[in-house]
Amino acid sequence: MFKKFISVCSFILFTSSQFLYSVGAVGAEDMDIESKIGQMMCLDFRFWNHKDLHETEELGITAADSAVSRQKPVIEINREIKEIISRYHIGSVVLFSQNFQSKEQAKRLVGGLQKAATDSGNPPLLICVDQEGGSVERFSFGRDRLKNNAQIRTPEEAFEKGKIIAEELAELGINCNFAPVVDINSNPKNPVINVRSFGNNPKIVSEHGVAFMKGLHSKNIIATAKHLPGHGDTDVDSHLGLPRVNKSLSDLEKFELKPFKALIDSGLEMVMTAHIELPQIEKGTIISKKDGKKIFIPATLSKAILTGLLRDKLNFKGVIVTDAMNMKAISENVGEAEAIKMAIKAGADMICMPVTLRSMSDISKLDAIYRDLKSAIDSGEISPEQINCSVNRILNLKHKR
Repeated sequence: MFKKFISVCSFILFTSSQFLYSVGAVGAEDMDIESKIGQMMCLDFRFWNHKDLHETEELGITAADSAVSRQKPVIEINREIKEIISRYHIGSVVLFSQNFQSKEQAKRLVGGLQKAATDSGNPPLLICVDQEGGSVERFSFGRDRLKNNAQIRTPEEAFEKGKIIAEELAELGINCNFAPVVDINSNPKNPVINVRSFGNNPKIVSEHGVAFMKGLHSKNIIATAKHLPGHGDTDVDSHLGLPRVNKSLSDLEKFELKPFKALIDSGLEMVMTAHIELPQIEKGTIISKKDGKKIFIPATLSKAILTGLLRDKLNFKGVIVTDAMNMKAISENVGEAEAIKMAIKAGADMICMPVTLRSMSDISKLDAIYRDLKSAIDSGEISPEQINCSVNRILNLKHKR
């Protein structure tokens, strides 16, 4: 296999016979700016409203009633979703339990999503899911629920669990799992990690996390270690508020970072960020839109953490994906467009759920994100070279897996 390193991020460009999309050999340097932005977006199509608001108003239905009555789970791809994937060059999609009814239905949905991307000349999608096993499973299709990670006793069990999940994902055509959780569950009051963690011992979490990852890799599924730099010692759910971990870098290196380092050294290809404050690592502050108070810049938006810690100190070369940007830790404290810009400037490659899309009426929000990012790149606020590096990491991972 011939390799050629391109620009500052040493992107591996494979020969055209080995690295073919429908448009030929592709790297970020071959794309326009809208296509690059699109490859960095990971959208969810959990629900879809098939009628626009003005139609329901004509029938005398209120906006609130209309939103409830018109929302239906997306279990098959429709013309509007095809158009969004095509027009906005979307690079990734994340699926939820609402998207799954049966194996055959799920295969058709995944195949339709991929076809929407490749038929329009875009690279294939990363199709992602949070299939951790146990309390967080988006589907089981009749199989008994797998053990929670806290119940796993050996690396062999962890590998087998990862392999079972990988086989199920591969059968459906899903290629990326937002798992394993490698947070160390050191706070008994933690409302969001708890049994999703492999335990409170860094060595065990490291060993079981590596084994789970290898189980996924055995069937060619991308593994994602989450939530960097560690969401285990919190007593706030970042879906609902902004947690704070008041630890030094030395503290993190002795504890929270050990599993991430172990997985990185064993071939980890994707890391998901945590929406948490770490005031001893990221001392920068912003004014919260929620209450006008100062908050420390959350890890997801922190260059000190994503670039300084993860890239430079832990030597991670893979794809950095944010946790969902609609979680209240981010959405209530930082404006939508500003949070996305901050995450990218900090070093994030993929933005998970940058905007809530439920009908074509929401497209203006996506347009605004693209417009703001393009303006930031054109002005030099975000470096074009950094965008190329991010997109090339994503394309290289797509080719590899």
